[in-house]
Amino acid sequence: MKDLRVSAKEIAELLYGSGNITSDRITLARAQEGTQIHQYWQNKYSECDQKEVFVKTDFFEEEMHLEITGRIDGILLRDNKLILEEIKSTYVDFEYLDETSFPSHLVQAKLYAYLYSLEKKLKKIEIWLTYIQVEDKEIYRIEKTITFKVLETFFNKIIHKYLEWIKRLNRHEEERQKSIVGLNFPFPEYRLNQRELMANIYRSILEKEILYAIAPTGIGKTIATIYSALKTIHMPRQKIFYLSAKNDGKQIALDTIALLEEKGLIAKTCEITAKDPMCFLKERDCDPAVCKYANGYYKKLYKALSDLLENESIYSKDIIKKYAKKHSVCPFELSLDISNYSDIIICDYNYVFDPRVHLIRYFEDTVYQPILLVDEAHNLVSRSRDMYSATLSNDTFIKLKGLVRFLKPSPKREISNILDLFMEMELELLEVDFIKKDNLNEFFIQTLRKLLVKFDQALSSDKKIINRSLIVEIYFEIYQFVKVSEFYNQEFVFLLERSEQIIQVSIKCLNASEFIKSTITNFAQACTFFSATLDPIYYYKALLTGGIGKDVKMISSFKQDNLLLLAVDSVSTRYHDRQDSIQIIKDVTDALIHSKKGNYILFFPSYQYLNLLLDNLNLNPDQFDVIIQRKEMTLKQRSDYLMMFKTSSEKTQIGLFVMGGIFGESIDLIGDMLSGVLIVGVGLPALSPYNNILRSHFDQEFQSGFDFAYTYPGLNKVIQAVGRVIRSETDRGIAILLDDRFTSRKYMQLYPKEWSHITTLNQPKKIKKALDYFWKEEENHETFKK
Repeated sequence: MKDLRVSAKEIAELLYGSGNITSDRITLARAQEGTQIHQYWQNKYSECDQKEVFVKTDFFEEEMHLEITGRIDGILLRDNKLILEEIKSTYVDFEYLDETSFPSHLVQAKLYAYLYSLEKKLKKIEIWLTYIQVEDKEIYRIEKTITFKVLETFFNKIIHKYLEWIKRLNRHEEERQKSIVGLNFPFPEYRLNQRELMANIYRSILEKEILYAIAPTGIGKTIATIYSALKTIHMPRQKIFYLSAKNDGKQIALDTIALLEEKGLIAKTCEITAKDPMCFLKERDCDPAVCKYANGYYKKLYKALSDLLENESIYSKDIIKKYAKKHSVCPFELSLDISNYSDIIICDYNYVFDPRVHLIRYFEDTVYQPILLVDEAHNLVSRSRDMYSATLSNDTFIKLKGLVRFLKPSPKREISNILDLFMEMELELLEVDFIKKDNLNEFFIQTLRKLLVKFDQALSSDKKIINRSLIVEIYFEIYQFVKVSEFYNQEFVFLLERSEQIIQVSIKCLNASEFIKSTITNFAQACTFFSATLDPIYYYKALLTGGIGKDVKMISSFKQDNLLLLAVDSVSTRYHDRQDSIQIIKDVTDALIHSKKGNYILFFPSYQYLNLLLDNLNLNPDQFDVIIQRKEMTLKQRSDYLMMFKTSSEKTQIGLFVMGGIFGESIDLIGDMLSGVLIVGVGLPALSPYNNILRSHFDQEFQSGFDFAYTYPGLNKVIQAVGRVIRSETDRGIAILLDDRFTSRKYMQLYPKEWSHITTLNQPKKIKKALDYFWKEEENHETFKK
């Protein structure tokens, strides 16, 4: 017998959803006010009235047991009549409301009425569907008196329709479980240490633990994590979240699942991508009057979901867009809704850990308890701080004041009040450009809240609003700032900054580990953080889960001799020494790029330093192509740059890139695509007031302020950059580290074990000789193989 517990509200919203995306999303963002409205109205009940009345019934059909539950807002007694009341808060003008506006609301009330009438053996009951305006508390009511017989017929019709949906999901889950039991590892052999990694992941998930897995490139992390997690699935509705910060990481995960499907896996997999790349419009505008894919979304959703579930198993970005176009629904919202019926969800970190955009159904409800797999987990330290940080500037509100000229009710007074507060901040910044405060400006937050209420009133109707999309964009910017303020504690600072006429106010999170750990322990079954670079492990454990979690480290499967690792420690690359370092960098670069025709990358700590070398790098254009990273680059430009490395060329190609970001990690340049890298400097983040605040904070918390704020983040960039050279067992290449700190005891103790063969060379002639010998060895090896 299959047991399933479901709320009447869930059934109603799935089968009779209605409304447009914009209005629903804004109302969702103000859900807290909806709760307050319910409490306000229920407080008006008389002593004989009941509130929050729990009801349930059991429904049996064939092998299915359905427990249907509900929580009725109010059971009232008026003039000796029994009344069931369902309360809904709204910002929609009453002239736009009737019982067809939101069909799921009335369906929900009718289901509650059936459950209550069945329990109390009532022959008929009166239903009140009461809409209450958030701002002025005015009410609009839909009243219906319905017999039990009519309610019973209605209930049976709804439940049978819902059961068809559930049976489809159950059939899939039965097939999924059988396929997982019979699923074999898709390769004939395990790579070195791969099986040990999988065993650790498997055990940690079953034991509901947090695991940190340091797994070098080439061990096969993606297949190891996904396969191990799949083998632990044993309950209905269980889900795996595969989190990646990069599109390449998502694609590798999708390819891995496609491979497992070829080997017999039956699963539903959903990729969630950011709104803008998914949008069908040239410029995203979720106004239902502008976007037909937002207009009436919830009415069209059920058919779109049914179609996807029936015909596809991997819901990639392109597949979702194809079905969204077919059913004329928003592809981004469709990806969120189809995830509810998926076994594996591939998405960015923020859909799990960011309180402003996380998927509420999974991470504010304990029903699902998903399994979390966090790829390239070293990125989550800075990303998690960003998730709990927010910034607003005075120019945003100056712009907003011009956008809302025709908005009703007008928020101009609230905007003026906020601009007055910015003027007060500007006075504080007359003699300095940066002020740190330990406490929030609560009056500023309250003023923002008042502005949000005005926006809620104006934006929640479906009336045509001039500049709606621009206003909504700023609305969410303000909402995010207010949302972040709710988490403020001793791990945050409140900052004021000035840059010419721009005044910025920021809430900055210095350590988000409390929130990351809370998400995992409260809402997930288990979590595996994995990366090739999680050294030193105590740094990552401290800043991700407050020191909690086990850790394992796998040895690299690549031959150490395949990487020639050199240190040039006769030069300082510190800011005040950079001009003096150019000659030695130029000499080492010459030795590297002349050692063999190929592709090379020079990594710098800043664009300024990069351009300093470029001005002195006189290369023959007939022999060399120079590819230079710019500050503002589109995704297409980045992709084009990478394609140049992946395409064979008659010339040696030299990339001048900045450490960190897309070119410093998560790119695979296999074989001859990359012959070597030169890393200039130890990758320290730039000295700045904010980074110095981090340093002071970590000094107090861990007594290692400089290392936590500067050394460890910088070293990670270096290790990632070196990791671009050797991407497969047959790769050979060179990595040169140029800075006097690279051979200090402090850094040598932090290097991965695979770097134990690092050699120090400072004379360009000796460097050239070492490079020539390395490539000659490769030629001899190739000759021997022939």
